[in-house]
Amino acid sequence: MKRVFTAWQSTDGTQTPMIMGDGPPAFANGEAQPDCEVMLWRIEAGTWEEARAIQSLRLGWKPYAPEGEASPCPICGALLYAAGSGQCWNCDRGA
Repeated sequence: MKRVFTAWQSTDGTQTPMIMGDGPPAFANGEAQPDCEVMLWRIEAGTWEEARAIQSLRLGWKPYAPEGEASPCPICGALLYAAGSGQCWNCDRGA
């Protein structure tokens, strides 16, 4: 299952951290942050960890190291990083 991850630039030129979703970053109440108008990039990946690895590669950063050790998904058995996002690339866990 692919998820969408994006990064945005605000009107003052600052960049937001990577977020999950296609729309601009939102406040806790769900309202979009008005100053984030320009999408800098969009990545489709199975998990947060995969998206961070792609982001690091594309931006020329050192390789991304996921948090914790990989362990089997309790639903399907595929490897995931429970100490990190807990998202499984093979099933809906952590969607």
